[in-house]
Amino acid sequence: MPKKQATTRITGGSLRGSKLPYKLNKSIRPTESKTKETLFNWLLNNLEGKTCLDMFAGTGSLGIEALSRGAEKVVFVEKQKSQTDSLKSNLERLKVQQSSHVLNANVFSVDFDNLPYQFDLLFLDPPFRENLIQRSLDFIKSKNILSPKALIYLECEKELNLIEITEGLNLLKESKGGQTHYCLYES
Repeated sequence: MPKKQATTRITGGSLRGSKLPYKLNKSIRPTESKTKETLFNWLLNNLEGKTCLDMFAGTGSLGIEALSRGAEKVVFVEKQKSQTDSLKSNLERLKVQQSSHVLNANVFSVDFDNLPYQFDLLFLDPPFRENLIQRSLDFIKSKNILSPKALIYLECEKELNLIEITEGLNLLKESKGGQTHYCLYES
């Protein structure tokens, strides 16, 4: 009997119910459907015309969810070539590749000065326990890539103390579930 394909699902919008297949590996941890629903309820589905950055894209489920709910453009950054290929394939299959820009790169090496975007919403969901939250937030600040009052969705391991890391950001909402702590901030 063949192995069942791992998938994650789009929970709302025009692509609701679409499955995103992916290969299981230790660095891919798609955001759970319940968590995505909570996040997009927090956002009040107010994504029309927004430009988003999915920094550690993985399956791309957060960025694709944003496109499904009306975002104008999503830039996906993923360093694993196999994941990038799978993401591109899913974007084409779902016919949203025109609203997407996929970069196969380490996010810290991306030259954001050469991208014509200011981001209204940032998805920051790096691999857990690799100390990437602080580094990512410092990198974002140094690149000045967020629009005024941009929103930052942060997903991390539950035990991480975010108070010092997120200094200067305005916490709007937060929740915990399982091993995950997730928050929405305004820059």
